Amino acid sequence: MVMTSRERVLSALQGKEVDIAPVANPNSIITRDMQERVGAFFPEAHHNAEIMTELAVAGRTVCGYDAVFPVFGAGTHEAGALGVKIDWGDPDNLPAILGHIWKDPDEIEVPDDFLARLDITTVLDSIRMLREEFGDEVAVIGKAYGPWSLAYHFFGIEQFMMDTFSDPPKVHAILDRLKEFTIIFGKAQIDAGADALNVCEHITADLIRPEAYSTYLLHVDQQIKAELPVPIILHCCGKTMDRIDLFNQSGFECFNFESANDAVEMRKKATVSLCGNINNPKTILSGTPEDVEHEVFYALDAGVNLLAPECAAPVNGKLANVIAVRESRDRYYDGNRSGEGVTVSLGKIGTQPVPVKSRTKAEKIDKVELTEELREIYCSVVEMKKGETAPLVKAEVERGIDAQVILDLALIAAMEEVGNLFADGTYFVPEMLMAAMEMKAGLEVIRPILTASGVPPRGTVVIGTVRGDVHDIGKNLYGMMMEGAGYKVVDIGVRQTAEEFIEAIEEHNADILGMSAMLTTTMPYMKIVVDEMVRRGIREEYIILVGGAPLNAEYGISFGADSYCIDAGVGVETANSAINGRVKALEVEAN
Repeated sequence: MVMTSRERVLSALQGKEVDIAPVANPNSIITRDMQERVGAFFPEAHHNAEIMTELAVAGRTVCGYDAVFPVFGAGTHEAGALGVKIDWGDPDNLPAILGHIWKDPDEIEVPDDFLARLDITTVLDSIRMLREEFGDEVAVIGKAYGPWSLAYHFFGIEQFMMDTFSDPPKVHAILDRLKEFTIIFGKAQIDAGADALNVCEHITADLIRPEAYSTYLLHVDQQIKAELPVPIILHCCGKTMDRIDLFNQSGFECFNFESANDAVEMRKKATVSLCGNINNPKTILSGTPEDVEHEVFYALDAGVNLLAPECAAPVNGKLANVIAVRESRDRYYDGNRSGEGVTVSLGKIGTQPVPVKSRTKAEKIDKVELTEELREIYCSVVEMKKGETAPLVKAEVERGIDAQVILDLALIAAMEEVGNLFADGTYFVPEMLMAAMEMKAGLEVIRPILTASGVPPRGTVVIGTVRGDVHDIGKNLYGMMMEGAGYKVVDIGVRQTAEEFIEAIEEHNADILGMSAMLTTTMPYMKIVVDEMVRRGIREEYIILVGGAPLNAEYGISFGADSYCIDAGVGVETANSAINGRVKALEVEAN
């Protein structure tokens, strides 16, 4: 049995028998090296259908993949068409959202000319060109951002996360209206010739509890599937093992999963086809073709149906490694091409939600010995009692309680417990944010007193999100928690260059530089910052902490960071340890 690439992809997406597992690209695989080889570049490719098509074609002609994919942004075409300000990047950076346009679901409206706007027509024209170029030989995969991810772009991820906890009706209304963009854009791509669609729903365990999918999104995704008559690939970044049983119920034929999840374990739980999950930072960016081969063989042995980089490949990733995904696939099947074919059984797995650990109010509070009044402050933060913390703190100040005592025993202790609840899976990002905002409200009451007392901050930290990345939820949360822990925090914002980071740490005489990245495509910029600090001879003057969903400890250490922080709570603990170590070293040096 010998199949065309298109037949191979479509069969694999539906869990049917194939001759060999296809290599697909439901996300961008365009590197700087590929742009150079083809002679077509970002950002022109985002609004010129001919250039977009040239780069997409290279997925076949240069890399040998079984599918081509023309949408290189992450929801930026839909967002740009609706008036969101976009940084369309450059040859070294993918596009990024610069702002948000809506605050209320009633503002959401599909313009009559939505499909006629340049951001949209470029994609549709490119799909038509690809269909004409490859006919029935190669699969064409389109992309339509799902309503959950679109909500991040249009409303802001931080506000939307908190709304899921505090205003469920608003979230339901947002998703119900935004799904129309997914359906309309998806149908238009199908009409233009797309064989399958990647629908991105970033409802990851890195942000929110699994029940959010069944509560808010499952029925919406089922409605989307009912309207789109082609195989759908659901893509969700980060950790997803705790919600794959829910994704199984979406009706989507395939799940594109990331390297944060083990392929063997994912195959055991998934009743849909699987696409992925070659590690971007460790392998595509920093590894060798031999490393790629190891991951490809592991994925195929596990039963992954379609091989692909886990998400959009880093633009400064190694083209040789992108190509090596397909070459490794070929070696895996070498000498076995005339066999009986390969199929993976998609057995029925239970669909009960994964239980979430929880602690009672008493268990939370009994960990801290407090006066009744301080206990109330502590509880108002831990239990996210909106608007209650500041008045309680003010009352304690008026009673003559020392501001430092309130800070240490109630506010900081509460956030430490919130960090523990996050670490054990009881709390997720929405709860962390709401608790941190209560803590910050209480801190604002005592800040003038602390400042007047002359007590120096524990240290100074400069934080920012790296160039090309506008995701700031983790950075903002970390800043609030560090401030509550007694640090002076200088937040320089998003999309920061190496020069801007260095200017800030020098201007503010910082002890710590904290860098954040949410995307596999932007996190390599952290190395550029560290390398520039080394070049200037200032690297050893600062503690460098890095964080963000796609990172891991191995990657952080590889480019010279002092530590990788898996979450904001760990970031505070790590900063404390590093600062204490620095103080002790200075004391020894002085003696």
